[in-house]
Parts: sequence; structure tokens; C-alpha cells
Amino acid sequence: MILNKKFWILRILLNLIFGLLLFAILSSAESENDTSETDPAVELEPVVVTATRTPQRLKDTPVITNLITRAEIEATGAENVGEVLEHTAGIIIHRDGHGDGVQLQGLDSEYILILVDGEPQVGRIAGKLDMARLAVENVERIEIVKGATASLFGSDALGGVINIITRKATSPFSVQLSQSFEQNKALDSRGTLELQRNKLNAILTLSRNRRSPIDLDTSDLTTTIDGYANVTGSARTEYQLTPATSLLFSGQYFTQDQEGISENGPAVFDRLGDIENYSGSLGIEHEFGDSPRNVPATLLTGKLYATRYDDESTVIDRETTEVSSSNLNIQDLVKGEAQLDTTLWEKHQITLGGEVVLENLQSQRITSGERQILTNSFFLQNAFRPISAFALVIGGRLDNHSEFGTHFSPKLSTMYRVTDSLRVRFSYGQGFRAPDFKNLYLDFTNVTAGYQVLGNPSLQPESSHNYNLGAEYQVFDNVLGRIHVYRNDLHNLIEAERIGQSAAGGSKFEYQNISKAYTEGVDVEAVIGSVGGFTSTLGYAYLRGADKETGLALLNRSTHNGTLKLAYLHANSGFQVDLRGRYASPWGFFDDGDKVLEPEELAPSYWVWNLRTSKTLFKIFKASIGCNNIFDFRIPTFYTFTGRSFYGGLSLTY
Repeated sequence: MILNKKFWILRILLNLIFGLLLFAILSSAESENDTSETDPAVELEPVVVTATRTPQRLKDTPVITNLITRAEIEATGAENVGEVLEHTAGIIIHRDGHGDGVQLQGLDSEYILILVDGEPQVGRIAGKLDMARLAVENVERIEIVKGATASLFGSDALGGVINIITRKATSPFSVQLSQSFEQNKALDSRGTLELQRNKLNAILTLSRNRRSPIDLDTSDLTTTIDGYANVTGSARTEYQLTPATSLLFSGQYFTQDQEGISENGPAVFDRLGDIENYSGSLGIEHEFGDSPRNVPATLLTGKLYATRYDDESTVIDRETTEVSSSNLNIQDLVKGEAQLDTTLWEKHQITLGGEVVLENLQSQRITSGERQILTNSFFLQNAFRPISAFALVIGGRLDNHSEFGTHFSPKLSTMYRVTDSLRVRFSYGQGFRAPDFKNLYLDFTNVTAGYQVLGNPSLQPESSHNYNLGAEYQVFDNVLGRIHVYRNDLHNLIEAERIGQSAAGGSKFEYQNISKAYTEGVDVEAVIGSVGGFTSTLGYAYLRGADKETGLALLNRSTHNGTLKLAYLHANSGFQVDLRGRYASPWGFFDDGDKVLEPEELAPSYWVWNLRTSKTLFKIFKASIGCNNIFDFRIPTFYTFTGRSFYGGLSLTY
């Protein structure tokens, strides 16, 4: 069977990776003559890689890029990446029974490519990749590129890319442990081990999180939020084979059990879920020759990446104890890539590369039970900097998709430093997204809710024309202002449209192409640096989007969103206070079919505030307490906010 063959390929690959890792560790241990230790390099300015697939200083990259640093992640006290992102201007996290989905520029989760160290993550449910699956313990920074980036990353990057960069070891030996407790029987345990010796840099992380089911509406037995218990383990190593060659490895394992309750009339059902996801990446980097001063070296990178996502769900009738429905989804992805970065005539930085991606899905919810997609890609980019104040990036990507043929995605980006304080950026790109397995072949009926969703093999790929204009102005030494204006013109947008009533008595939906739609908006952010230990960030996002033919506003999108962060740090004592608030205006929850959103079809607006304080003790301990949703905002019909909850924690760094 094809799936079994791929499974064995994946096992062989993982065994090879772990074997090479063991070899690297043993080789490092035997190199007793090379025991000199050097201080870790000090990074004076942030560097990002997602915007152009090459390292660039954040302030010099021509592509508009948001960066969330490790310090900002720690200040939130967040358990997962979804909780980190929801406090960033222009980024919306929508929570429902399918998890925490991210929205950029008015485009939902299925249009946002989620990467970890540049590698795609799988396991989307209803198009949504659950950001709550991604722990933060091993995260160094998060890079966000908004707008079409298909010219570098292909399908699924129509709305943007979020690249989660994992940490490297920064000390010869370090151990970090933390434990936090929260209401609703919530426990978060984390641990990190760092090792930096000779030619080896390794970091291992382990986290365990647990939540009990939550019912915000006591009028029925249905739980608003499922309970879960999960474990995440990750490893990242780099080994210097020669002065010019490095071996790279990263791997992650995630497992989660979850439970909830549903009602459908007099029937009561127990929902059980079991998720398992593991991945491994093996890469090699080699620099060629000596480079002229201030000119990047020629670098060749090769990577092999494999991942499997296994999701098993079961629904049990409480009265009869019989299984009402069950489903097993197994998704495999194997990817090989090569990339060459070189410099021509000192002013042209050339990036070219290719990828081969094989995807396979086995599920009872798709016709024929198993489907496979093969994609071959080639991309080319030229970053031209004729003078230090101006940069121009022109690139394109050619994708050959086994279901939809060949597609070309171009992009142009430019940055001009008007003064030392003012930078202006503009970009245009074409994006596309090929319909996924479930868009094409899904045949699923939810027995607890009664609705049915059908795929549509006649779907056409979605495409977009994306425009971005941004300006960044350093008003004073500690005051920075940003404004970002965008427009997405979308063609063949795929939506689940109601086409009638299902046999189970609920609505019947089918995926269809909406011929034309658009989203447009403005993101504004003001950052005030430290003034007597106080810092603050104020963000506002305006968005509108609609079907061009009917005029109906696109659902699940607030016109106005806001974020506010206020923080105080007393450096000498290590005392820190962090207050964060986020706002969303009313948004379309559903349409009854008349293509007009009446007041009763809108979800209400909200403000949610979180407060966290922490204090360093004896240099190696940090204690923290906090409160999420201070003002106890709860409307379970529309939101899954759990209400006011208090937590506390203690961490150790040695």
C-alpha cells in the first residue's frame, strides 16, 4: 500500500536523522583538544529570514515584516503560539471547536502558511491549523509577513506567512524548568536543556499542558471548550563538520488526548480525540570560497523534511454506549529542497532553489479514502541594492501541481530610506492556493449537530493580486510609528455555501468558488520605548471585505480591531508588570441567505484584558502571577472566552 511505503520511508528518515545526531554528539565528546569556549555573539539588531529566505536586518528588509521576540513571548506568559499572536496589531485569532486559527489581512487560516524553521506544518481541520498545538518553550522569535508570498513559498501563502524560529543554545550548559497553575484544573509544565560545546550546539525542550473541559452555558450538557492533555518534545542541533560546512537537525513530537460533550435533541454524545504529530528535518549548509568584504558568501543549503499528522476522533452515544461515528485522518508530507544564495557584482544578491513535495491523506471522510498530491517547484529572486538607501527585490516561483497543472507567482518589493528616521516599503505580489484534499473530496456528516459538508472536484484554484504600502518613522529615540495599507483582490475564493438540508436534519454545505471578492485595510502601530522603565504599544487595524458580486460583507471579520500593551520593568529588582488588552468590533456570524447582515446575525464587540506580574528571586528563580480576562467577558453563543481566571507559576534557570 502506498501509505505504508511512505510510513517506512518516514521511519528510515527519522532513524537516519537520529543516527547522525548521535554521531555528532560522540564526535564532539571525543574532541578533547578543542575545548576553548567563546562568548556567544551579541546580536545588535534583529535579523529576519522569512521575507526573502535570506538573513536580512529587520530595518533593511524591503518586505514588510513583523517580529515578535523571545522577550515579548516571555512577557505574555503564553502557553502556545496562538496566545502570543493575539496581542499583535493586525493579527486576529479565532477560537472555535477546530482550534485557534489565525487571520491576516482579512484572510482566514487556510490562506496563511504556518512554518517552523521554514518547514510547513500539517494537520488542518476545516482549513484551520490550530496554533494552540504549537508550544512556545522552544521559540526564539516569530516572523510574520503579511500579504501574498507565493513567489517564495507557493500555495497556501496567499494571505501571508508566519514562520516560528526555534531557539539555539546560548550557554555551554543550562537547565530551565517552570511550572504554572491556573483555574479550571489547568497545569503547564516546561523544561529546557541547552548544550553548547566545541562544534555542537543543541537544545532539547519538553512541555506538558492540561485543561479540563469547560461549559460556559449551564442550560445544556454541551461543553463549550474541550478538555485536553498534551505533551510536546522538540530537539534542535547544529554540528560544525568543517569550517565551511554545518549539519542541521530539528525534530518535534506532539501528542494530545481531548474530550468533550455534545447534545443533539435528547441524545447526548461523548467526543473523544487522539492527536499525534511528529516531524524531522535534516539539512546541510556549505559556504563556497572567500567573500569580498561586506559581501555575503555563496551558500548552498539542502534539506530533507518529513512529517506525519494522525488524528483519530470518536463519538459515543451515552445512552447506548455505542460508537455513533469514528474517523481516522493520517496526513503525510515529505519535502526535499535545495537553495543557492550568491552575490553578483556586489549589488545583486541572487536566491534560487527548488522543492519537491509529496502529500498523502488517508481519511474516511474523503471519497475513495486516500488521495495523493505531488508538487514540483522552482523559485528565483534578485535583491538589488544600488545604493545603501534603496533596495529592490524581484522574484517569482513556478509550481507544477499534480491536480491543477503549472502556476507562476511573481512578486516585487522595494524599500527606500527617505531619511535616517523614515523608511517606506511597497510590494506587489500574486498569490494562489490550490484546493486541498477536503475542499475537493470531503463527504462528512456531523452526527451530533446534523450538518453535512461536501467537497467539490470542480473547484478552481484561488488567486489574488496583493498590494502593500508601509511606512516606518522613528519620531524620537524611543518612539516608533508604523502604518501599513493593503489591498487583496481575490478570484475564485472558496467558501462552504449552504445548498439545502442534510439527511440528518441540519444544513447541507458544499465548497464553491466565489468568483470575486476583496479585502482591504490599514494597520497602525505606535511603540514607545523605555521611559523610566515603562514601555507601551498601541495598535489599531481597520478592515473591510466583501463579495464583489453580491456586496455581502465577508463573515467572521471585524471592521475595527485594537491592541494595547503597557509594561513596567524595574531592572535592578527584576520586577515586571504587563497589562494587555484587545478589542474587536461586531462581525458577521452568519447570513440567512438574503445577502444582508441584520443586527441579529452579528456577533457583539468585546474588550478582553490580561494582567501579569513577575519577580526575579535569588537570580535563578522567577515567580509570576496573573489574571486573564480581568472583567470576566463571556458570551458562549459567539465566543469561547473562559471567563476570569487566575494563575501563578515558578521557573528556575541554572
